[in-house]
Amino acid sequence: MFKKLGLIFGPVILAFVLVFSIIMLVPESSHVKQNFNEEQRAANALTPTVFKSQKLKQQALSDAKHRFVPFFGSSEWNRMDSFHPSVMAEAYNRPYRPFLLGQRGAQSLTQYFGMQQITSQMRDKQAVFVISPQWFIKPGENSDAFKYYFNQAQALTWLQKDKSTTADRYAAKRLLEMNVSSSLNKYLEKVAAGKKLSSTDLTKIALKLRFLNHEDTLFANLQIGNNYKKNILPKTQNLPEIYNENRLNKLADCYAKKNTTNNKFGIQNTFYKKRISAQVGEIKGSQKNVNYLQSPEYGDLQLVLQQFAQTHTNVLFVIQPINEKWAKYTGLNTHMYQQAVGKIKHQLTSQGFTNIADFSTDGNKKHFMQDTIHLGWRGWLAFDKKVDKFLTTKQPTPVYNIRNKYYTESWMMNPYED
Repeated sequence: MFKKLGLIFGPVILAFVLVFSIIMLVPESSHVKQNFNEEQRAANALTPTVFKSQKLKQQALSDAKHRFVPFFGSSEWNRMDSFHPSVMAEAYNRPYRPFLLGQRGAQSLTQYFGMQQITSQMRDKQAVFVISPQWFIKPGENSDAFKYYFNQAQALTWLQKDKSTTADRYAAKRLLEMNVSSSLNKYLEKVAAGKKLSSTDLTKIALKLRFLNHEDTLFANLQIGNNYKKNILPKTQNLPEIYNENRLNKLADCYAKKNTTNNKFGIQNTFYKKRISAQVGEIKGSQKNVNYLQSPEYGDLQLVLQQFAQTHTNVLFVIQPINEKWAKYTGLNTHMYQQAVGKIKHQLTSQGFTNIADFSTDGNKKHFMQDTIHLGWRGWLAFDKKVDKFLTTKQPTPVYNIRNKYYTESWMMNPYED
């Protein structure tokens, strides 16, 4: 009987041991080898693989010869028209290249844990962080979206550092609420309760993290695609050879007019046809009860701010507008929306984050929005102007003053009056 079981399960066990051994034998130092073509591909891939990978992010962001800057956000990076920040940087040979870190449904909590993999690469550097007020709904970040973009290595890296602050307890509670992995729960419960991890805990964490990092080093390059060649390089041919703001704005108007002919909202034709037209009648008035003033997202944003302060990262925050015609049609309370923007800006500026590109009042400008909530055409050009100035001119060294009050229920779940 044992011989039969051995014949059945033996090869499986042997294969597992062999795979484990191969993965563990891959040198961890390989993640620092520079390969510019590979880095360009990763920076524009916009895939969950890159979003989760420590190796790919560290490789590009540590390249001393090529300045990749992390651009944190969500689904806006997928709006790749000819005026997209990656296209503009490439076309006009900017001294930086955006490393796009965003996916549909990704919000502050996702970005915070992703940052744990690149803290060294963020230290004393610059970053761009796009905030969308529609993140700030009462349930906060969707747990399914969070789990889709989450990598256990992010949490294990985070757990290796001393965990004794208000921010640590808050982050552990939020991760438990997301229900990402039962294998992490015992560690997270300790941190959430203000308890120290034991030496045995830390040994197990280090071993598991080592395996995952080796696995990342071995397999990360296999699934990054080539968005750079397909969607970035070709679009540079559509732009004037020499940067000219007036010509670019006229060109943006031209593209926008051609691509917003099937609806009254100024929304891109393809987006309107695929996502809206079939249900446009049902959507009317559907956002009249939406509230962006009460949300755990304010606490999640505070984690991001705390991380930027720890790494002394100088950040430009970009606040996205909402298509004004769409807002009126769906009944969104624009006064409430501006109150939420004010609440977000207060949380930023009161702690020293004063670099803010606030486009929240520009949702009524022609050809500024590509769809209901995302920049496009003229909006991207306005974005590019702010970002380029921030990243290419000398900026004052920020002085941050992090306050734990932004983790409290009284801040997160109460209205805000300026």
